[in-house]
Amino acid sequence: MAAALLRARLDECGGDFLVVGSAGTSVDGRTKATSTAVEVLSRSRVDLSGHTSAPLTSELVVSADLIVVMTRLHEAVVSTLDSTARSRTFLVGEVVRLGGQVGPRGERSLVDWIRSLDGARGGHFTAGRVADELADPIGESEDSYTRCADRLDGICTSLAGLLT
Repeated sequence: MAAALLRARLDECGGDFLVVGSAGTSVDGRTKATSTAVEVLSRSRVDLSGHTSAPLTSELVVSADLIVVMTRLHEAVVSTLDSTARSRTFLVGEVVRLGGQVGPRGERSLVDWIRSLDGARGGHFTAGRVADELADPIGESEDSYTRCADRLDGICTSLAGLLT
């Protein structure tokens, strides 16, 4: 849901030049989005019907400029795939929280903006971090999907504004 929402919000902000990818940490092969996720996002005019999950690989991690994860467990998986990825890996809420501190990317390169985000952490990774996580609603009620999608939509709207 997060990647589809971010793509949609970037397109609305003129950020269609940015590439958004999606991969899962517990995906053994390619799997389709749940019908509940497709239905919930359709209410936001985002089409998730053709989405399939792909497993996270070290190649994907190495090639990514910015890695946004949902939980600290996902963050740990990224680190096991590429130990140098920590400085460009952020929890979904954290990237927007820190982006609010360092300001929009503006004329800065994406790499420089990401360095600013990393610098804003101040060398520690604990303050506010639990609130920056967002659990995957898979297997839960439609209400859980809706709450997750609503929070993701706000985060993706903010992130798209910071990036473009």
